[in-house]
Amino acid sequence: MTRHTDMDPDRWIRCFHPKPGARHTLVCFPHAGGSASYYFGLSAALAPDVEMLVVQYPGRENRLFEEPASSLAQLAHHAAGVLRSLPLIRPVLFGHSMGAIAAFEVARRLEQPFSPAAPAALIASACAAPSHHANRADRLSGIEDEQDTEVLARVMGLGGTAAGVAEHEELVRLFLPALRADLRALRDYRSASDAAVSCPVTVCTADGDPDVRAAEAGEWGRHTTAGAELHLFEGDHFYLGARPQRFMDLLHRTVRTARTGVSFA
Repeated sequence: MTRHTDMDPDRWIRCFHPKPGARHTLVCFPHAGGSASYYFGLSAALAPDVEMLVVQYPGRENRLFEEPASSLAQLAHHAAGVLRSLPLIRPVLFGHSMGAIAAFEVARRLEQPFSPAAPAALIASACAAPSHHANRADRLSGIEDEQDTEVLARVMGLGGTAAGVAEHEELVRLFLPALRADLRALRDYRSASDAAVSCPVTVCTADGDPDVRAAEAGEWGRHTTAGAELHLFEGDHFYLGARPQRFMDLLHRTVRTARTGVSFA
């Protein structure tokens, strides 16, 4: 694999539906093992006044032959640098599962020092509060010794991977390195109990999520000085795939009440 450390927006940022006239910008971060294309359907469903940018992590899709990030801190450092270089004004950051932690760490870096790209709001989906991850590290303690099928089973058990994917050896070979790297990064992630952003946080979780309890998600309020609100939806860890109307309404409302963004296109 190739290691790339420069901050070329053409590699780091995908914009599936450019909207030059959009008034609001939503920047999305994928889950562990996920890629930018996970958000294609959500991008297509957004209203005309909201443009989505998706952060593409190294090691997948158009960055398949790059070495995955070794830590969430490294990933956040580079992603924040890329976003700081774009003509963004107070975007809203959205992260699902591991992506919520990545978005949180990117937000902290964009706020210090302050830049026009400092987020107006953070939406954390299907993810326990940052300070809870130290307590959850034992769930991933054996990741180095697990067989490929065991690693895939972790994701399939959450509802996020097609049931037949383990039968396709070539797909598994392409998918596993990034997934393993992401799970190691999650295992090693630590956040201080007082680490916080200065923007409001909207927390979304599902009632049937086997990995995230509502109480853990509710602790996001400890990580913002601007207040947090928790919203519960029906479904599993990947409830987002169904794009429930109540979620879409909440997403649009959150983005529109944040400050105006500038189109990437």
